[in-house]
Amino acid sequence: MTDNTSIDRRRFLKATGGTASAVAVAGCLGGNGDGGDTDTPEDTETEPQETATEQTTRETGEDRELLDKTFQLINATMSTLDPVAATDTASGTVIQNVFDALMNYPNGEIEVEPLIAADYEVSDDFTTYTFNIKEDVQFHNGDEVTAQDFVYSFERLAGSSNSRRRYFTTSYAMGIEQTTDDEGNYEWGSLGATAVDDKTLELSLEQPFASTLEMLAYTSFSAVPEGIVGDHGDYDGEMAYDDFARNNPIGAGPFVFESWETNTSCDIVRNEDYHGPVPHVAGVHWQVITDPDAAYNYGQNKNSDLVSMPTSQYDPSLISIEQTDSKGREIGTYGPMRNGETVQYLKYSTINSFYIGLNAKNVEAPARKAMAYAMDQHEGVDEVFKGRGTPAYHLTPPGIYPGQGPAYDTHAEENYPYGYGETLLGEARQVMEDAGYGPNNQYEVTLTTYESDTWQGLGTILRDKLANAHVNLQLEEAPFSTLLNRGRNGNLAAYSLGWIMDWPAPDNFLGQVVPELTNTDQEGGAQGFYLDWDDSDTDAPQRASDAWDRISNNPAPTEEAQQIRNEAYVEMEEAMWDDMILLPAYHRADERMAYNWVDMPRVGAGGGSRQKHNNVYLNDRS
Repeated sequence: MTDNTSIDRRRFLKATGGTASAVAVAGCLGGNGDGGDTDTPEDTETEPQETATEQTTRETGEDRELLDKTFQLINATMSTLDPVAATDTASGTVIQNVFDALMNYPNGEIEVEPLIAADYEVSDDFTTYTFNIKEDVQFHNGDEVTAQDFVYSFERLAGSSNSRRRYFTTSYAMGIEQTTDDEGNYEWGSLGATAVDDKTLELSLEQPFASTLEMLAYTSFSAVPEGIVGDHGDYDGEMAYDDFARNNPIGAGPFVFESWETNTSCDIVRNEDYHGPVPHVAGVHWQVITDPDAAYNYGQNKNSDLVSMPTSQYDPSLISIEQTDSKGREIGTYGPMRNGETVQYLKYSTINSFYIGLNAKNVEAPARKAMAYAMDQHEGVDEVFKGRGTPAYHLTPPGIYPGQGPAYDTHAEENYPYGYGETLLGEARQVMEDAGYGPNNQYEVTLTTYESDTWQGLGTILRDKLANAHVNLQLEEAPFSTLLNRGRNGNLAAYSLGWIMDWPAPDNFLGQVVPELTNTDQEGGAQGFYLDWDDSDTDAPQRASDAWDRISNNPAPTEEAQQIRNEAYVEMEEAMWDDMILLPAYHRADERMAYNWVDMPRVGAGGGSRQKHNNVYLNDRS
């Protein structure tokens, strides 16, 4: 995702959410886990990180004693502990355990459940949500959580200068009623969040939004004590903002913040008064390690309870699958590793897509199509990503594609025009020759990847194939922030990026390719993906815009509206194929490897960063 300044310009687009039906994934998504070097853009377009592959295989019970042991993990660089300011997974992983929201993704499952909410009601027109708040839920400072705390928290999300997720409250997403001044700034007190009484919260939406409950499980909507900081227009604040965001974040989650040493470590400890299952472990320690080899060595030395396994060290032959559960998760063992240990192994699908963006202004249409003909997604997953994912043919991931995995596969096999599971070099050569190119007149284009051996490896395969199709593909790497800035301003031709769900619905992905949002020459640069799709001289951009309008105009969580949205989602995917402004590469599969003394619940399609650690249990370490 981009920041709130960018997204707020999208307010005229009334985006909707798709219903979060069960993501019973019948296979794996692309790439590796959090610790492989397929480089995950952290929840969206944030910097890829090499973090510990948090995982195990066994379900845990709640009838175990409280331990004096600390759960040892690896994390990437953190930026903040303020729920409304965090945009990176490293920060979000800690925030998930310190703060609680009304709703929750239990163990990363995308079928949300009430957390601080005791129950809720929805109006017949789907625009009013009324939440009853649990009794005796306390913040870490001892204050009881009230509806007024949520009003304050949501207003901070909507209006604080520190908020990076303001658009979650606007018509781009939930569309909570609110007003702004002439410059587009939020007007304090205008948010449609009302404390009916201390334990009743009412939310009023501008129009229906099918993923409202899923959005409210996001950490940005976590409860913080009313008036704790003064970045809200009606409060002076009980502490300085930096103290709250770095030194004393006060939430109502299962763990209490203890310490954070920038670029070194972070520690949280058990909340003895937690309103849910009190954590078994005494606390969680994250060692901040950004180098993948250093993280690997740290895990091999058993300093972490979970193993970091970059793709450079990954050996698929060491995997032994013992069962596949009802959600399609593969469970077994991995090893022996370098240190002689065989560990628990879990492979699970998360909702993500990784792709090569092809800017329509900077890459001619024949070359874009030649690259698609040359790309064999199956080969890329097998040869480059070592099977840590599934080939991608749509931007929308299989788990939320209309009809889910089987429909995704059928549509791709029957309709993808550039070769399903094969390279069509003859077609690539022909499309370039039809455009006037040949052996002595090759088309030159540069593929820019973020710093990643795997993406450079995929680029090398493409380069070698395209050399036989009159395309001279040059490869370059750029720091992640540099790549984003160049892309936003239209200074990229072909580039690698990925998108991980904010909420589990196709519009969260397809909203990034609405043609007018991809224009890089507008003020502030592109607000969606960096594609300049409106530069195409075909009817595909208009078809995509028309389809998006149908999505926007049918926002209700009803079967009829869902069917209209589903048809429009597929139309947008096919329009992208026709112009080939986005070349799908793979859907990453996450993996967790845990030493045998670790018991923790399996994680769902929302990913490990959405899993609280209060149900982790540690047996004797060996």
